[in-house]
Amino acid sequence: MTDRSESPSILSRGERDVARRLRAGESVAAIADARRSSTESVEKAIDRVREKTERALITLAESPFSVELLADLDPERKRTLRAALAIDDSSDSEDGSEADGPSDTDR
Repeated sequence: MTDRSESPSILSRGERDVARRLRAGESVAAIADARRSSTESVEKAIDRVREKTERALITLAESPFSVELLADLDPERKRTLRAALAIDDSSDSEDGSEADGPSDTDR
């Protein structure tokens, strides 16, 4: 079971460690070495982090409480969340995929 006293995250302690190391730019092999585990184990943790992140984002979109809870977050968590969700969508089309051809402004 996940230790909830440390973080309200849905990620386990090990998944949070892997996620932190990935954000720091470490390779799967370097993470496996640091954790004294196999690359397969790290890859499985990465898959779980990705799956949980996808579920969390879908939940945020569906929940009627997202805006209210965001307003109640402490300033540090708000900054962290804003930084984590900073997205440059200038090269994406409306459906979220990258545009293949010239845009209307290129013509």
